[in-house]
Amino acid sequence: MRTAGFPVFAAAALVMALEVCGPRLLAPAFGNGTLVWSAILACTLLAMGAGNLLGGVLADRWPWRGPVRLALMGGALASVMTALLARPVSLALSAAFSAHPSAQLLALLLACSLLFGPPAALLAAVYPLAFRGALAGVERAGRTAGGLYAFSAMGSLLGALAPPLWGIEVLGTRDTLWAFATLPALAATGWPALGVAGLLLAGALLPRTLPPGVLDRWESPLASYVLEGDQESARVRVEIPMRPVLSTHPPSSGGDTYYEEMLLAWGLLKAPAPARVLVLGLGGGTVARLAREAWPQAEIHGVELDSSLLERAWGRFGLGDLGIQAYVGDARAWLRRLPGSWDLVLVDVSVGATPPAHLSSREFMLEVRERLSAGGLLAVYAPPPLNARLLGSVQAAFPKAAMLERVAVGSRRPLDPAGPRLLAVELGWLRLEGRSLNLHHPDPGLPLTDDQGDFPWWWGMQ
Repeated sequence: MRTAGFPVFAAAALVMALEVCGPRLLAPAFGNGTLVWSAILACTLLAMGAGNLLGGVLADRWPWRGPVRLALMGGALASVMTALLARPVSLALSAAFSAHPSAQLLALLLACSLLFGPPAALLAAVYPLAFRGALAGVERAGRTAGGLYAFSAMGSLLGALAPPLWGIEVLGTRDTLWAFATLPALAATGWPALGVAGLLLAGALLPRTLPPGVLDRWESPLASYVLEGDQESARVRVEIPMRPVLSTHPPSSGGDTYYEEMLLAWGLLKAPAPARVLVLGLGGGTVARLAREAWPQAEIHGVELDSSLLERAWGRFGLGDLGIQAYVGDARAWLRRLPGSWDLVLVDVSVGATPPAHLSSREFMLEVRERLSAGGLLAVYAPPPLNARLLGSVQAAFPKAAMLERVAVGSRRPLDPAGPRLLAVELGWLRLEGRSLNLHHPDPGLPLTDDQGDFPWWWGMQ
């Protein structure tokens, strides 16, 4: 049992690591929405079914040790190739079907089949082969099967927890898969493979050489970031999931960002400066810095889910000196937890190119409305083509709702279309000259709900 248990443990750990890291590998091409996870799981399960059948046939025809070693080594090699080829293969398939957005689902399924099918099938063949080798007699078949399933469950547990809790942040997504690939290799070749595993892990931990213009690069369980620039200016860019620029320092002076639109939405109310501002999705702090520039006396709080941004970007950008109170955690949970009411709530959150389901829903907008002061305003970054659905959610919660360029706004008070431009003049933001800052009232889409609130990645392409 112990001889057969380690191969099963190693194969299960690597399969689960592939499933956990898979959405991160495909995010540059397809985003990381629910459908991406589902496609990876579906293709993996189909491949595992085929692998189980193949392993069963081989187990009845040949001694188990030879085939199980081939399956383990083949699965390890295929997983390394998946880590290396995921980005070019997925981007090529997405581009090949770009002329037909509705066919992107086919591109996603093809990518999952090519990248995750071979390693999953080979590793799934390990179980029936190991069972055949461990089976000492029919009278012990139940105990043997149960024991191997227990080894498989423990391996899956390692593959499910180690990448997000440690591997992705310390090693990176690709090297995490490489490290897990050493487990089947070790199970196939014996203890001498420990040397190979040690070399792989040591290589993964060696400092990386940064290309010119890149000040820092890091991964967290949520995203992959790049800090670019020099000592005078810098920007944080999110590589995975897709998002072009998260924040800049100093704030972009080109006048073509949605950050200014979010803040100038306050002008729609023709009210004095807000006393309390809440930023949901602090990121690198660009919106918070601009809010401090606009309203020096305001009390500004912000919530960010990814603590690595607060630790790295905020320290480098000097935002700790601006008197902004930051909290680490989920935006909706902190909205309920923070005391008092807010004059202005700014929502700038995303998972890849789309906002999370629970921060896009009608129920969330209603919770924001309950935390706003009587004359307060909600401003949500809502780029096209997502704006109609987000506007629908905002309109379901607020009697006054509209779009200010790329920002959905909601309030209990009437909205003055001339207000944003007047506020820009009042603040002296001359960089906004030439911007339309028009208030639109497009037909809202159906409001998103907590039960049905995920933006499918292909929906935005149609």
